[in-house]
Amino acid sequence: MEGNFKIHNRLALDASLSPGLVFTPGSPLHLNLLTHYSHDTPTTITRTIEVNNQPREVTENFESLDMTTATEGATEACTTEASSTSLDHQSSSDTLIASPPSTFHETEKPPLQITHVLPPEKVDQRPFRQFRHVVFTVYRRLFTVVIIANIIALILIDISPQDTRFYFKAISSAASANLFVTIAIRQDYVINFLFDIFASGPKSGSLHIRRILTKVFEAGGVHSSAGICALAWFVRLAIFLTLSFENGSVRNVPILALTYVLLLLITGIVIFAHPKLRSKTHNTFERMHRFGGWLSSATFWTLIVLTAKYLANLSGSEQSTIEVLIHFPSFWLLTLNTIHAIVPWLRLRKLEAWPERLSDHALRLHLKANIGSFYTVRISDSPLSEWHSFACFIDSKPKNGSTNSVVISRAGDWTAKTIAEPKPYYWIRGLPTRGVLYMSLMFRSIVLVTTGSGIGPCLNLLFMDPSTRPTVRVLWSTPKPLATFGEEILGNVREADPAAVIWDTKRFGRPDMVALTWQLLMESQAEAVFVISNPKVTKMVVYALESRGVAAYGPIFDS
Repeated sequence: MEGNFKIHNRLALDASLSPGLVFTPGSPLHLNLLTHYSHDTPTTITRTIEVNNQPREVTENFESLDMTTATEGATEACTTEASSTSLDHQSSSDTLIASPPSTFHETEKPPLQITHVLPPEKVDQRPFRQFRHVVFTVYRRLFTVVIIANIIALILIDISPQDTRFYFKAISSAASANLFVTIAIRQDYVINFLFDIFASGPKSGSLHIRRILTKVFEAGGVHSSAGICALAWFVRLAIFLTLSFENGSVRNVPILALTYVLLLLITGIVIFAHPKLRSKTHNTFERMHRFGGWLSSATFWTLIVLTAKYLANLSGSEQSTIEVLIHFPSFWLLTLNTIHAIVPWLRLRKLEAWPERLSDHALRLHLKANIGSFYTVRISDSPLSEWHSFACFIDSKPKNGSTNSVVISRAGDWTAKTIAEPKPYYWIRGLPTRGVLYMSLMFRSIVLVTTGSGIGPCLNLLFMDPSTRPTVRVLWSTPKPLATFGEEILGNVREADPAAVIWDTKRFGRPDMVALTWQLLMESQAEAVFVISNPKVTKMVVYALESRGVAAYGPIFDS
């Protein structure tokens, strides 16, 4: 900030702190003005300054103050004319470093200053780095393993004798096996089992091994690839039955028709599960998965029974329909799939909810759910319509007997409606499932990076006893944190990390999340970074750190 200032009263400097420093009346004095200051009245300002790199106390009495132009963000200078009293200036090179009063409209300092610059050097060469961290992620590696296993199975089946009974049995079994894997890997108890097993290693173990095990949340690659492979096997089954119908070996119209109906249903499920369509038409994706899945299961059961009956009636068959069925692996796999589809609905529960409106943008729902830490729950106000997953954390201050809370922020039609008109109850189904942050317990120290309502899942970790959780440094970027999320949540964050960086984007603008994360990482020397944010920020921060050799984790679209 540069300006011309006239001091019409005395500028007094403590002589004991500044011997020999004198102002000459009317002579210019160059001051470098910084941003920290303290003042008692609008006309009396006491501040610490530096003269020749020595700290001094200075009191300035201003009757009037005129300022011309201001330039924000830089070290500020002004030319001052001293009058009424003279002080001998020992050296023209002496510089006063001080701070302007609030009337200067200074730029407020952001909550964290960058002293550790993000290094440009990265671990791998660019082509390999892109391939490793962007193209061939753990998710896609698991995806590839399942694809290769299915290709091998297809080759083995095709080189086997082309007996109609064997071929149908083999193809239907392969399709059923992939459907089973697709559904099983998404079951609540399977997810929790995998997380608990992978997170059970000691913190004293190899950091390299712990970094690998933490990627368990990318097991969704198995789900998606098995689903695609199931579709491929049904395509192969449709081709086989069509050719068999033409050559007369399997002349059964209902079987052929049901095969194409099943193929159409599974194709629709796979198409709407594509990430782009899933994000744009989430409600359609969810209904297609639910109702299309139920209809596919019923169609497959009908197809299996009709096929068993047809094979039992073939000339030379010595088995009944029941006997043929129980010798089909697909019968047993389909039975397990049906059980998996039914069980979560047997745990459908209606919970009382006490809404706490944090702002027009966010709502906190207090639930009487008795759920532990690090779990995600599926919530709905209409069980057959749509379900939404939210991280559930333990209430530090229960309301009306509540045990848990979820934070809902405005992100779509359902969340906007819920914030505007919360209901006194909500439905949950199935078991609560583990989330990404549960894997943070494998590390001694972490940096926790979050934006907006992502602070909700983080409270699970922050509420833990410090002796049982890793040391945590928090970076939370959000607009108007106090107004949006309330004093209680901010207090929870500060209690867990007194030096937490809470970046108000309305005051300081959007921060460089990568640079700030790196700063906290260098300050704390943490073992890992966990990012809970929107997909864009999560991918950006995780890639920037992983490509520099840092263990960084964040939810993916199919976590």
